Amino acid sequence: MGKLISLEKDPNIKISNSLEYFLDPDFIYIPAENIQVHQNEFVYKNMPVCKNYCSSISGIAYGLKKRLFHNGVKDSLVIANDFRELENTPTKKRSKVTIKNILSVLNINNKTLLEKFKSQNKFDNIVITAINDEPYVYNHIFILKENITDLLELLDELSLIYKTNHNYLIVKNIDTTIINDCLNVIGTYPNIELTLVNDEYLLEREEFIFSKLQINNNTLYLTTQELLELNNYLLNKDNTTTLLTISGNALKENKTIRVKKYTLLKDILTKYFELLTDEYVVIVNGLMQGYSIKDTTNLVIDDQITAINIMKPFKNPEAQCINCGQCLEICPKGVNHLTGKNIAKCINCGLCTYICPGFVNLKNKIKEYKNDQY
Repeated sequence: MGKLISLEKDPNIKISNSLEYFLDPDFIYIPAENIQVHQNEFVYKNMPVCKNYCSSISGIAYGLKKRLFHNGVKDSLVIANDFRELENTPTKKRSKVTIKNILSVLNINNKTLLEKFKSQNKFDNIVITAINDEPYVYNHIFILKENITDLLELLDELSLIYKTNHNYLIVKNIDTTIINDCLNVIGTYPNIELTLVNDEYLLEREEFIFSKLQINNNTLYLTTQELLELNNYLLNKDNTTTLLTISGNALKENKTIRVKKYTLLKDILTKYFELLTDEYVVIVNGLMQGYSIKDTTNLVIDDQITAINIMKPFKNPEAQCINCGQCLEICPKGVNHLTGKNIAKCINCGLCTYICPGFVNLKNKIKEYKNDQY
């Protein structure tokens, strides 16, 4: 595993300290897979309307439209908001924090998260990170800031039922605001260790933070987002929103916003953001690991989309490879971008493209190489 580095960042891209809320879109757009409602039918909030999808609002099923989602253009079911947030589901009791109940609620709601808990009756450690690797993305910090008491309470309960030796809450040492918030309350939880780390790229990933902390693999690793999801499942809380950071040097202001799932990006931009230029590039899910899009009008925000960067166009032209070897030196998995050695180990971190003096998009070349292989 290579040495971790700190990414260079534009000091002019600063995030607002206040979390914004956009919970009243006029319309939402849900992937139209096995639609379970009819046109003009009334829809309750949290009501199943398509396969694997519930409505995040109450309103009227309006019809179908093509929209852009994280995994491509699809038909979407349009629901017109009535702004009443009506629900038709019985009120459920809070589930006690036990291993049995954790497995039960995750089996119903989140199979991916279930795998982290499945068949475990004891962990040596629990690691909770409030780290986002991507530059100018702050979702995990704001989740902690927004829910700090609930999350620390749940972490404390998890430590008791799983009989852990150490419980780490990981925060970057540059995030002074959330550090102060933690210090104000963490004394109530002597089982939890506030651990500060340098602003180094890839520490959001499990294997790299484990190496940094020098801990073993019998460790439960969760982001603040995952811990919040578990908390909401146990408490039967509303799960109709998601957190989104919108930032970049083409914007007058940068914000983290809690939005209704299936809201159009265009509606959020219209309400909250002012562009500094008519020429810009839109990148989804981070400058390092994300992808650019041309159609911002039709992009739908769901819980697979965590960040939008709106940047001034990059002016440096792509040059030819000069065989300098910097991409090989920086790659944490030892991928050789010229020979294809270890190509299967690529984790799509983007460091090769970041370091290239010729501005070669090596990340895309690796994708092409993989496609040729298969």
